[in-house]
Amino acid sequence: MKQWYKNRKKDHFYQLAKKNDVISRAYYKLEEIDKKYQIIKNSSHVLDIGCCPGGWTQYILNKNRNQSVVGVDILPMEKEFSKNFTFYNFDLNEYDKISSLFMSKDYYFDVIISDIAPNTSGNQFLDQSNSYNLSLLSYQFIKNFLKQGGSFLVKNFQGEDTEALFKEVKSQFKKASYVKPIASDKKSKEIYILGLEKK
Repeated sequence: MKQWYKNRKKDHFYQLAKKNDVISRAYYKLEEIDKKYQIIKNSSHVLDIGCCPGGWTQYILNKNRNQSVVGVDILPMEKEFSKNFTFYNFDLNEYDKISSLFMSKDYYFDVIISDIAPNTSGNQFLDQSNSYNLSLLSYQFIKNFLKQGGSFLVKNFQGEDTEALFKEVKSQFKKASYVKPIASDKKSKEIYILGLEKK
C-alpha cells in the first residue's frame, strides 16, 4: 500500500489535480471522454452515481454553470458545490427507495454517469464480481430515468461478466463502445462502457 501511494504521488494526473485544485484525478477521465464523445451538452441534467468524492460532478459544473447534477452515494459528500448540485445519501441496493424519490421529484436525466467502484479486496475475481454488480445497479436507472436520446457511462472492472454488461447497454442504445481514457491507470482493470442515443 505504501508503494501504491508513492507511485500515485508521481502520477501525472494526480499532480495535475493537485496543481489545479481538482478534487480527484477522475476529473480528467471524464474530461477526456466528454471531449471525444461530447456527452455533456449545455444545460444537461446529469445523474452522477457513486459521485463521491466529487471529481466528475466538479468537471460537469465547471464546464457550464447552467448544468445541474444529482449525485447519489453511500458515502457522505464532503465537498460543497453550487445550488445546481443535489446530493442524496443512499446505498444503490436501496433502488426502490431511490426510484420512489426520483419519481416524486419528476427527475429525468439527459446523461447518467457512474464511476462507482467496490472496496477492493485484492482478490481479482471477487473485485470484478462486485464491480459488475455495482455496474448493473447503475444500469437499472436508465430504464426509468434517462431520456430518449440520452447517454450512459459506467465503469467496470474487466472480467468474464464485462461482455454481458456491454451487451445489456448495447441493447438500449443506438451506439455502444468500450472506452479506456489515458487518465486511467494502465495497470488497472477498469474500463468504461459508453452508450449513446438511448432508443
